[in-house]
Amino acid sequence: MVQIVQSLKIHNTLSGKKEEFNPLNPEHIKIYACGPTVYNFAHIGNARMAVVFDNLVRLLRYLYPKVTYVSNITDIDDKIIDAANTLNVPFKDITEKYADIYNTDMAKLGVLIPDIQPKATEYIPEMIELISDLINKDHAYEREGHVLFDVLSYPNYGLLSNRNRDEQIAGSRVEIAPFKKDPADFVLWKPSSKDQPGWDSPWGFGRPGWHTECSAMSEKTLGLPFDIHGGGRDLTFPHHENEIAQSCCSSADIENPNSYSNYWTFTCFNCIIRKNV
Repeated sequence: MVQIVQSLKIHNTLSGKKEEFNPLNPEHIKIYACGPTVYNFAHIGNARMAVVFDNLVRLLRYLYPKVTYVSNITDIDDKIIDAANTLNVPFKDITEKYADIYNTDMAKLGVLIPDIQPKATEYIPEMIELISDLINKDHAYEREGHVLFDVLSYPNYGLLSNRNRDEQIAGSRVEIAPFKKDPADFVLWKPSSKDQPGWDSPWGFGRPGWHTECSAMSEKTLGLPFDIHGGGRDLTFPHHENEIAQSCCSSADIENPNSYSNYWTFTCFNCIIRKNV
């Protein structure tokens, strides 16, 4: 009788190495990938992420009995607000239109819809709870209607992207606001004017920062830790770096980045099946 032993290796960005995939629970693999911000038609980067992770999920389903795949829709963002203002329509008109177009376009590429496709606006209470927890644990602070994450309170910040302090500040993608304690601190919540989308919160009427949503949604839909976190490689910093910081300082283990997600891999990952007879 011939016995076939199958194994999967993936490139783990957290370690910088190709590693044997050892699931947390072989009976149920859990994977999260950051999806599109829906303010316009999908671009090639959106499609590449969707195609790559669809193939990875299919492979995992071949190897394991159960896989839950979550990939979100970002439906609150300054780009969305700008698009809605330009067309003078409610922001939900923009997000609903382009979310539907995105799913239709991905289906034409043979991509299956994720098992769970959460929308950021559906998880505002969870984001507020996460932010409140970070404030209570002295990892976040309120300034001028904003809530910011205190980067210096998390010693492992920069571990995923392997960036030093100067590179973190230069790559943060945002202007350095004068009310920040440290230039690398990032926004968890920001105020909304009366003509902008927003929600009531302990810090006033406002909306979440971009990074807050995925920490809240991944924990709510998959629990912590889960097996694989992915997305476009351009999200490694600051988005995924900030997710690790938020989650490890709140629900996960501050000393162990793997307590949020066990593996981090992106759209240029290299995965193989090895069959040994």
